[in-house]
Amino acid sequence: MPRDTQVPRRRLSLGDHFFTKDGALARDPAPVSHFELLGIRQGLDVDADAVDAGMRALQRRLHPDRFAQASAEQKDLADAASARVNGATSILRDELRRADYVLFLETGTSVLEDETRTAPPALLMAVMEAREAIDDAADGPMLEALVAENDARVADANLRLRGDLNFADFEAAAAVVVELNFYGKIEGEALAKADGENWDVGFGGRRRRANV
Repeated sequence: MPRDTQVPRRRLSLGDHFFTKDGALARDPAPVSHFELLGIRQGLDVDADAVDAGMRALQRRLHPDRFAQASAEQKDLADAASARVNGATSILRDELRRADYVLFLETGTSVLEDETRTAPPALLMAVMEAREAIDDAADGPMLEALVAENDARVADANLRLRGDLNFADFEAAAAVVVELNFYGKIEGEALAKADGENWDVGFGGRRRRANV
């Protein structure tokens, strides 16, 4: 089975692992992945509605009102569990961080947090040229064209990432995550340029409107 379509190893009611058999919150909950926590299939692509539904279901189980009469320790454990849910949701909602997390599950290492990992010179040169082009963009259409080029690079990188993961080439996949991180920064700089210049531009589904 391709790695991108693997399902969780076990099925639990959402949040069960936070609790002991007597219904109290456990001091050391059983470890589960973010995917298992939220009850969704592990992979690069997720159903955003399913992520939100899992988060809401867990929030209901961990709502402070349920622990209003509980001990201070149980309240602290509920807060910690809620923070765990929020953190998992934040990662799985973000395409780049989700890809990095999928790699982390396979290798035990986060590419985005690995300060020793360096980008190849060719990538750094391409990123520098893209940033210079954004700085030099004279109007909205020029900026839109630059973002379209960056979107094409992102689409190509995502295709390679899927192939690398399906063939368990984790080092190659990690290099692609580095690429995607830089491309995300390019997009951010383009959006900031549009805002700074007060341009009414459209970047795919990411629109910036002039303030008039």
